[in-house]
Amino acid sequence: MFKRGSVRCMSNSNKRDFYEVLGVSKGADKGEIKKAYFKLAKEYHPDRNKDNPEAAEKFKEATAAYEVLSDEKQKELYDSYGHAGVDPNFQAGQGFGDGFAGFDFGGGRGGGNFHFHSHGGGGAHDADIEDLFEAFFGGGAGGRRQRGPRRGSDLQMRVNLSFQEAVFGSSKDLKLKYQVRENDRYVTKEREVTVETPAGVDTGMNLRLQGQGAEGDPGAPRGNLLVQVIVEEDEYFHRDGFDVHTEVPISFVQAVLGGTVDVRTLTGIVEMKIPSGCQPDTKLMLRGKGIPRLHGNGGRGNQIAHLKIEIPKKVSHRQEELLREFDEETRACGGGISGRLAKAAKSTFDKFFGGEKEKKEDKPSEKLSNNDKSEEEEEPPEKKQQAV
Repeated sequence: MFKRGSVRCMSNSNKRDFYEVLGVSKGADKGEIKKAYFKLAKEYHPDRNKDNPEAAEKFKEATAAYEVLSDEKQKELYDSYGHAGVDPNFQAGQGFGDGFAGFDFGGGRGGGNFHFHSHGGGGAHDADIEDLFEAFFGGGAGGRRQRGPRRGSDLQMRVNLSFQEAVFGSSKDLKLKYQVRENDRYVTKEREVTVETPAGVDTGMNLRLQGQGAEGDPGAPRGNLLVQVIVEEDEYFHRDGFDVHTEVPISFVQAVLGGTVDVRTLTGIVEMKIPSGCQPDTKLMLRGKGIPRLHGNGGRGNQIAHLKIEIPKKVSHRQEELLREFDEETRACGGGISGRLAKAAKSTFDKFFGGEKEKKEDKPSEKLSNNDKSEEEEEPPEKKQQAV
């Protein structure tokens, strides 16, 4: 049927299957996909693997896989067409992007070869060969109707955010560089785009900027710009969804007798009540002190304080005597601490280890503990793009 030249489909075998990259089955749900990605992202994050190009490449590969498999539409295209289906130049049912992206001419219209470079591992079955000829010869292969103006291709870019920028939102001016097809050649274009991220975004999330992609044919709309978010880790706060975890050091005396301690939160210092008899790694919750929730849910997550009991490495001779006396009285009480003994211990420990510090005047009046059931009401973050 087609005697003028030949078509050769070439698959990019360098790209691994996205399910294989994340180590999940094809039937994995969103939760499994997210869990697998976060595990890999944490292991290969650039902040933890500086000067390690192999780790950076694995992080990039895992992020690309998560970006597709976490989006229902992208996942459907990938499952149907392989890597070619999620290529910005590919539009299922409408040919390939602007009709020329991904093609190399090798001769004139009357002869020679042209090559289609597939971005997937599926080979020739990923593309309708007649669609390829229709893109070049205006429907001459099979008599299909000629297509109208094609919209611009979707573009992708990444934005790196600090932990604070991700929590509170940010606005960044970024330079966008891409290629578009004009007449018979590709032209490189550059322009600046403002990316505004809503409060609460996290690594792996995507922002879709409508109409900020590549230019289309005359009279056709631009494509979209998909911005992938990468968030730096914080030394103090450890994120888990919209909750944050922190370690709070307390003294041995505070663990036994209870008290209060200053805790750093995302919005400032608060005073937290510590119950008596705390054990190592006791967890206390500060409600509403986490990260703002996305998608119009409003409110914030919580902050989980992990208490770390600090044991003195050295004590004076007198302190040692008092501790031994304390131990003997504790044993005499059957391992428990009576009210009388607790008062005596408090008096003794305050004298030798230092009691509770005086409250600072600039401390907030709000006191939150794990027994506080009230939920802070937060206004939902203003979003100028939709997080997808």
